[in-house]
Amino acid sequence: MAARPNIPYFAPAELLPAPLPTVAEILASTTRLSKEYENLVYRVGEHFAVKFGPGVHIQEGENMYFVQHSTQIPVPKVYALFHDERTNMDFIVQEYISGTDLDLVWGTLDTNQKQNIASQLHRQPIRDFHFLDWDRDGQHYLDSLISGPHETEDQWIEAMWQCVIKASVIRRDPEDQYMLPLVRHYYQIIFKGHEPVFTHGNILPRNIMLQEDGTVVLIDWERAGWYPSYWEFCCTVNIVKYIDDWGSWICKILDEEYVGQLGWMQNHRNAIR
Repeated sequence: MAARPNIPYFAPAELLPAPLPTVAEILASTTRLSKEYENLVYRVGEHFAVKFGPGVHIQEGENMYFVQHSTQIPVPKVYALFHDERTNMDFIVQEYISGTDLDLVWGTLDTNQKQNIASQLHRQPIRDFHFLDWDRDGQHYLDSLISGPHETEDQWIEAMWQCVIKASVIRRDPEDQYMLPLVRHYYQIIFKGHEPVFTHGNILPRNIMLQEDGTVVLIDWERAGWYPSYWEFCCTVNIVKYIDDWGSWICKILDEEYVGQLGWMQNHRNAIR
């Protein structure tokens, strides 16, 4: 089976647990699964969870499809990916996963349970907050030099650098003209020489479903894509909110060989905020 589906995609009937819901049935659902600040995710019937809304992109569903058919990583099955002209929204129809958001129960788990979860999540690994081209009002510049696609590592590093330049123009700090050339020089050293790997890009407890049998399922593949090998570790450390011991388990989930890149990724994040 192809690693990427043709769009629109509708799974064959023999792979469906029930007939696919219509757009009207999706919009009529009142069982919201997502938090208030996230894109809309509703449970539709017994078997389906559907993500849709102005901020939803079919690319996220394509990422899930790729992981489903190319790896052993547990993800919700993708049943349909399509754009609806009447609502002008993309729809991702996926398998409903029964379970609990890990962030809701992490504090109640003992060390053995946490070790089991860490063991399941330990793996080799674009829409990423370190790489999106935002202005101060949260709008995209949509500069293709930044958004890509990028075919070489040099293009990737240059795109990161352009994010810093954009932020500098907005910031208007006179010291930048003397500091930025040195930063660019070190970007070309520290971020050089890393193979691309398929990356989730947003490993947080709220994006991990813990099922009753202890199995974990990664959800929310919106930021997934092919990133340098250091990206998953650095992003995961950068986005942790240190309000419990979740951060101390990252080293049991992801390889720590990229600690050197971590400091520069933190610097990059601060530079573009």
